[in-house]
Amino acid sequence: MSSKGVGELQIRIAILELLVDRRVWTNFEIKNALRQILPLSDYDKGKSNSREAEARWEIRVNNALSPSRPNSLHASGWVESMGHGQHQITDLGYDYANSD
Repeated sequence: MSSKGVGELQIRIAILELLVDRRVWTNFEIKNALRQILPLSDYDKGKSNSREAEARWEIRVNNALSPSRPNSLHASGWVESMGHGQHQITDLGYDYANSD
């Protein structure tokens, strides 16, 4: 973990590990699960500068799941949208998550 808390790469990996069950996950479910498994620092839990209603770590989750961000799980082809705020791992993402 960096001095600025949990990084986007760590969050992307944790999301893939959740989604390997192949079911459709909502943003809410993903964030609730990550809250339990990520080593969130006080910095991570602090309010985001861009969206005060969300913590810094939640913004990183949103970035990881955003189809419009070039380094997101969607852009890599590892996750696909199954409706507004709903995500499912792709075969490519499943293979990546299960590779050594």
